[in-house]
Amino acid sequence: MTFRRSLLAACAATLLGGLPLSAQAADFVLRFGSINLSGTPAFEQVLAPFARKVEEASGNRIEVALKPMGGYGKPADLFNMTEHGDIEIAATVQGYNPGRFPRSSVMELPMMFDTAKGGTEAMWKLYKEGLIDQDYASVKVLGLYVLPPYGIFTSGRSMQTARDLRGMRIRTPGPTVGLALARLGMIPLGIPVDMIGESLSNGTVDAITYGWDSLTTSKGVGDGRLIDLVKVAIDVNFAAPALMVVMNRAKWEALPPDLQAVIEAHAGALTHGNAQLRDEGEAATKARMNADPKFVKVTLTDETRADIEKAVTPAIADWKASMTRQGIDGERLYARARELVRQFHTAQR
Repeated sequence: MTFRRSLLAACAATLLGGLPLSAQAADFVLRFGSINLSGTPAFEQVLAPFARKVEEASGNRIEVALKPMGGYGKPADLFNMTEHGDIEIAATVQGYNPGRFPRSSVMELPMMFDTAKGGTEAMWKLYKEGLIDQDYASVKVLGLYVLPPYGIFTSGRSMQTARDLRGMRIRTPGPTVGLALARLGMIPLGIPVDMIGESLSNGTVDAITYGWDSLTTSKGVGDGRLIDLVKVAIDVNFAAPALMVVMNRAKWEALPPDLQAVIEAHAGALTHGNAQLRDEGEAATKARMNADPKFVKVTLTDETRADIEKAVTPAIADWKASMTRQGIDGERLYARARELVRQFHTAQR
C-alpha cells in the first residue's frame, strides 16, 4: 500500500507539473461585479478586456472573476459589497449611494459638459488634484468617468416648451440630477437601473432621463430593451451620472507591488476607454433614432433651452449651499470643474 500511494502521488505530481499555468489556481482571485449586462459594449469592450489583460500580464497569478449585472448582487449594493470585502471590485454608480460622494456630484450638475470625454477628463483631473479624492478614502479607485449628457425619453408625452415637462414623473440616476429635474417642475424618482423597464411599463414613471445608446443595451421588460418602451425622445443634453470602478482597499494593499503595477497599467481604459466608447455609441444611436419614424423627436429651440437653463440655475446654488453645510468649498470645486471642461473643449478645437 505504501508503494502504491507513493506511485499515485508521483503520478499526480507529474500531471500537475505538466499543466499549463492558466490551469493552476491563481494566487489572488478578484471578484468583479458590474452594473453592465453581458453582451453590452461596456462589458465586452472595456471590462472583459481589462480582466483578461490583468490575468495575462500577471502570469495568471491574478484571476479576475468578472460577472455582469446581478452576478454578485443588486446594482445598488455593489459599492457596499466592495467596501466590506464581499467582492473585490465593482463597476457601479455613485448616485446609488446618496450622500457618500458629495464632491463627485459636481459632475452631475446640469449643463456641465457636452461629451463623456470632456466630463471624464475634468473628473479625473479633479481626482488627481485632490479635490474629490476624499469621497473614495475607503476604497482604491481604478477608474472614474461620466456618461454623455442624457436626453429625456417618455412613454408618450411630448413637449413644445419647458412648461410641458411639469408634473412628469421621471426616473433620475441620482439625487443631484433629481434636484435639477425638480426645478423644471418634474417629479424625480430614484429607481435602480434593473427596475427602470418595469417602472416605465407599469406607469410608475412617465419618463426617464437616460443615455441614448444605453436605451438599446439596458433591460426593459422580458427579453426587451428600454428602447422598446419609449416613444418620445427629447434631445435636451441635460446631465449624466458619474460612475466608478473601485477595489476593496484591504485587498489592494495585500497585493504585492508588482501585481499592483499590473492592475494600474491597464486601469486607464476603465476611465478613458469607457468615455470614448460611450460617446461613440451615443452618436450612433442618436442618429438611428432620429431616422426612425416610430419615435417622436423633439429638438429644443434656443428659447426653450434658455428657459431650461434658467430654471435649473438655482439647483447649482442649492448644490453649493449643500456643500458648504458639509464643510466643502463647493464654489471652488464648481469653478474648477467648469474650467477643466472648458480647457478640454478648447484643446479639441
